[in-house]
Amino acid sequence: MAGKEEGPNFVSGLSWQTKEPKLEEAFVRFGKVVDARITKGCEDAANEDGGRCEDGATALPDDCGDDPKDGGSGPESSADIDDWPQAGHRVVQFLAISANFPICAINGYDGEHGRCIYAHSEGEVQEDGMVDLVPIGPSEILMAYGAIGLEIFYYTTAYDEGQFVQEDEGGLRPLGPRIIVQWDVNDEDKIEAYTREPYIQTLASSLRSHTCAVQTSVEVGLKFKDVGSRSRAVYGKIKANAIDYRNKSVHLFSCDRGRCLSFPSGTTSILPLSPSKIALPCSRLLKFHIEVDLTVITTCESHEDDKNLKFSLEFTRGITSQEREVDDAGVE
Repeated sequence: MAGKEEGPNFVSGLSWQTKEPKLEEAFVRFGKVVDARITKGCEDAANEDGGRCEDGATALPDDCGDDPKDGGSGPESSADIDDWPQAGHRVVQFLAISANFPICAINGYDGEHGRCIYAHSEGEVQEDGMVDLVPIGPSEILMAYGAIGLEIFYYTTAYDEGQFVQEDEGGLRPLGPRIIVQWDVNDEDKIEAYTREPYIQTLASSLRSHTCAVQTSVEVGLKFKDVGSRSRAVYGKIKANAIDYRNKSVHLFSCDRGRCLSFPSGTTSILPLSPSKIALPCSRLLKFHIEVDLTVITTCESHEDDKNLKFSLEFTRGITSQEREVDDAGVE
């Protein structure tokens, strides 16, 4: 692909239309666990059921259900959402990334914002063959007009690992070669693969995109009863899944035993989720699950006691807070 780079919003000759969609926002509190910001975006294409926005664009139907109090009569299923106008920005949710060569970092660009999607963790070893990478972002949902740009940094030698260069803007950029590609997001649940000759390096990604979606912020807290001088450590995984994700999930938290986190007793501690925001189709049947699979290690002198916390928490417009407690540990 030809083209020169002209700043962070330019990827391999691709230029996006960057018209900012008009948003009506209602803030919904999901107890102490989940916050949701429901956005109703305006579409450029005509929509017989929608009203006109102030800038002349056509709004999506009001029954998208911005507030639980309105008794939103939104679409009965995601299939109805797919029938809505497809023009304009689409909210992108990354579900899976895999590669058969050592990746340092992956940045995503939607024409207005660049955000980190994946970063290699210090001490992490990528095995040979096609390996699933755990995305850590984006920190804010990307909204692409027609294509998403990916900037992929990879290692060629062991010397590259952990090496960075200082940019003029003050940021740090991984040292080593990069691949710049653009992927169309208009096709639902599309899996793309990129092969770099002659090394046959392949990167595959699965994503979902929606014209009307809920950006949901997830917060998971651990409650530990006071156990005196005994210390607590936590490792494991937390995932989010929804019907529209089909058989895939978004990894919100992933930590192995060798990098477990320590927490004090007698307090509620918030887990560092990355990403902490996910995209869900805007529907009257808004529902998703948080799958918790954590192990709590309690240490007393030289003795360690492991306790597994494994369960699913369901959230809807009506169920706004969930909590599970096992002996002296709880998840909210």
